Amino acid sequence: MNEGTSVLLGLEGEFAVLQLERIDPDTVKIVIEVIDRECACPACGVLTSRVKERPLVRLKDLPASDQRTELWWLKRRLVCREPACATGTFTQQSTAVPARSRLTTRLREKIGTAIASGNRAVSEVAGEYGIAWATAHRALIVLAARWLPEPEPTRVLGIDETRARSVRWVLEEAGWKRSDPWMTSFVNADPAVPGRLLGLTPGRSGACVSSWLALQTPAFRAGIELVVIDPSAPYAAGIRTALPTARVAVDKWHLVALAN
Repeated sequence: MNEGTSVLLGLEGEFAVLQLERIDPDTVKIVIEVIDRECACPACGVLTSRVKERPLVRLKDLPASDQRTELWWLKRRLVCREPACATGTFTQQSTAVPARSRLTTRLREKIGTAIASGNRAVSEVAGEYGIAWATAHRALIVLAARWLPEPEPTRVLGIDETRARSVRWVLEEAGWKRSDPWMTSFVNADPAVPGRLLGLTPGRSGACVSSWLALQTPAFRAGIELVVIDPSAPYAAGIRTALPTARVAVDKWHLVALAN
C-alpha cells in the first residue's frame, strides 16, 4: 500500500499498511507492520534485524471512516545477535500497542473517556466496542490514574477497597477469565487537612498496595507515619514491605462494624 493509506488510517510514522480488504459492507480488514526492520534487544541493547518468524496478531482498534476495523499486526520475532545474551528472541513492541495488549492505545483512551466523561455504564461502552467488561474497566482505571494529579505528601495514608459489582466470568480471546471487580483507593487521611483521593489501582492485594507505593517518590513514602486500613492481612503485608517504619492501624468504622 502507498504511504497515503497509513496517513488516512492514522498509522503513519511507526506503521505501514500492507493490506486493506473489505470483509462485509460495514467491516474492513487492515494488516499492518512496523516500518523499522531493525530493533534493539530489550535485554542487552544490541541492534538486530534477523527475523525468526512473523506471527499475525489480531488487535482491536477504533472504527475508520464510520466502518468497523479488523486490525491485524504482522509482527517480527527477532533473534538477538549477542551470543552471551540470554534473551534469544523477542518480538517488536510499539507505543501504539502496549506489551501483552490486544487493544490499541487510542482505543483504550477512547473507551476510558467515553465512560468517564459521558457518565455511561461500563457494560454499555464495552458492548459498543465489542470488548469484555473487565477490559473496559481496566481502561477506565488506567486513564483515571493518569488524570489524577501527583499525590500530595501526607502524614496519614488511608487505604480501602471498592467493589464495582459482583464477581463474574467473562469470555475473552484467550478463553474464560475471572473478572476481578475490585480496586484499591489511596486517600489523604490526615485529620488536619481536607481528605483527598491520591490514587487508584486495580485489585485488592498486598502486591497492588506495594506496587502503587513503589511508584511514588522516596520523599512521599518517607513522609508517611501512619497507614489506616480495614482488618486486611494482605494490605498490612504490602504496607510492611513498602513502608517498614510506618505504623499500621485499623480505622474505627471497620473496627466497630467487625465488633457488631
